[in-house]
Amino acid sequence: MIPPASLFAHLPVPIIFIDSAKIEAFANCRGCALLGLSSENVPARRILAAMAALQLDRSGPATFETDIGPRRYRVEIVAIEQSDLSGRIWLFHDGAPAKTGREMPPAFHALMKAMLDKLEDGVMLIDGQQRIRIWNDAYIAMLDLPPALLEQGADVMPLIRLLADRGDFGPGDPAVLADLVSLSLASREPVRGERQMADGKIIAAEWIALPDDHLLFCLRNVTHERTASRFKDELIATVSHELRTPLTVISGALGLLRAGKGGETEASAADLIDVAYNNSDRLIRLVNELLDIDKLQSDMLDFNFEPTDMGLLLCSAVEQNLPYAHGLGVAIDLEIPDEPVVAEVDRGRLLQVMSNFLSNAAKFSPAGSHVRVRLISSALRFRISIIDTGRGMSPEFCRRLFTRFAQENRASEHGQAGTGLGLAICKSIVDRHEGQILVDTREGAGTTFHVDLPYAAKTASTN
Repeated sequence: MIPPASLFAHLPVPIIFIDSAKIEAFANCRGCALLGLSSENVPARRILAAMAALQLDRSGPATFETDIGPRRYRVEIVAIEQSDLSGRIWLFHDGAPAKTGREMPPAFHALMKAMLDKLEDGVMLIDGQQRIRIWNDAYIAMLDLPPALLEQGADVMPLIRLLADRGDFGPGDPAVLADLVSLSLASREPVRGERQMADGKIIAAEWIALPDDHLLFCLRNVTHERTASRFKDELIATVSHELRTPLTVISGALGLLRAGKGGETEASAADLIDVAYNNSDRLIRLVNELLDIDKLQSDMLDFNFEPTDMGLLLCSAVEQNLPYAHGLGVAIDLEIPDEPVVAEVDRGRLLQVMSNFLSNAAKFSPAGSHVRVRLISSALRFRISIIDTGRGMSPEFCRRLFTRFAQENRASEHGQAGTGLGLAICKSIVDRHEGQILVDTREGAGTTFHVDLPYAAKTASTN
């Protein structure tokens, strides 16, 4: 929940932000001056290069001192780890510490408060002594708090007790609940959750531990998101169930016509029947994927774990997908060890995962290329790799790769669009096997999907 870059621009200290992937970077005016850069639209690569030249982008202590030009700075690094943003912020404090230690001057607090009040998200910062240091108006509004309760340097416990008394921490003795929250605050452990307020709003709350025992409280109104998501899920489930039966009947009837069971048809009519059959088949696959992902998310999809030779499973997956790949002019090569690799898996579900990866690899590979499928094993896990030499994926698409309906805004090598559900289903199936999917991709050079799985999932014996 980092404020927009424009809000940092004129703060009285140099500030630099670099995301975890080192793709995005920002420096405010003073930060650019510190790095010897122009403050007009400085690209991320120049900021990264300047940081490296000054040996500032490094691992080590969160606070250190360094000389930059004629001045000495105390540098403070703040790590940001959130679902939608992660990275590090560098704060440069000029000269020796002030007499008040690490306290910021009142003018800085006023400026920071004005900046935070422009945010829609609610934020409040407390220090290691449980004192309120800074907050914004959105925080007060989201929790419907009396403004007088939040003062610079005030103890946070009266606020905690108020929330406990009115039931914001759930049912139970308010005094006991307030004490439990106080212990949780003292531990500085990150906390994340959601709560529906009395007025119906759904608020997502997160506690983020910062250096020097500071704790940042972040609130976000997710009412519209949750309502829309619930409506979409219910609509998808209802429509999918209602569509499945008539689509199956239509596809079956078209299949009989294609096989000549309805009598001889003219060539032009046969072509139209083929078009209708292929599209009805695609719709059935879409409906089945929607139903699968709905069941996976509600944990209602049954899994049958049993000892399986992974080499034979991969042979079956390749055999099933060869006609499709060959139709696109793509070959599939299989590399498996001489010794059997046996694991407790749901064979049908893993075949579904492999078929998805193989069909995607073929679809996004140029004609004449090869897709490689490789199986290797270690003492505790085994890895299946699907390697293509296609055009790869953009960093932006990689960030949302396993979300539902995720599709890059460009057609495949062969002009065939997908549903955007396959990878989300694959991830859910691999998660149920207590495995993980790793992606190595580079635009113009191809993509490798690694599926790492244990030989036996802990949940396998309960299914």
